[in-house]
Amino acid sequence: MILLAALLASGCSVMPPAEDAQTPVTADTELAGSPAMSLLERAGQARDQGRMAAAGRYLERALTMAPNSSWLYRELALLRLEEGDPGAAEGLARRALRLAPDNDDYRADLWELVAAARAEQGDPEGADAARDRAESLRRERA
Repeated sequence: MILLAALLASGCSVMPPAEDAQTPVTADTELAGSPAMSLLERAGQARDQGRMAAAGRYLERALTMAPNSSWLYRELALLRLEEGDPGAAEGLARRALRLAPDNDDYRADLWELVAAARAEQGDPEGADAARDRAESLRRERA
């Protein structure tokens, strides 16, 4: 009885947990303070200049510094897709998914990348399945 009175007096109550707002996934959230960040920036500059091979080398070097960065795998997958290598793009996007933080929006975007790579490989059923996974993740957030 004394314990109950103390809990009531202290203002303790049971409330449902608030829905966690997911932190957006960005290069900054994964690579802040890492030397890989400057290589990512160089890769972006090279890509903007049409130097795709150089951009790929920068991203691959960045991955040696931050091998668990989902963001770097995502960026390299996007580059490979742009270069016309959808098989590599899918593999890299799936690796990004394995390393991805618990963020449904980010994971949905990665599944869309997988879908694009599968479509480029002539796999419409696989592309549809990946899009379904993306849509499922987005519905869970709504």
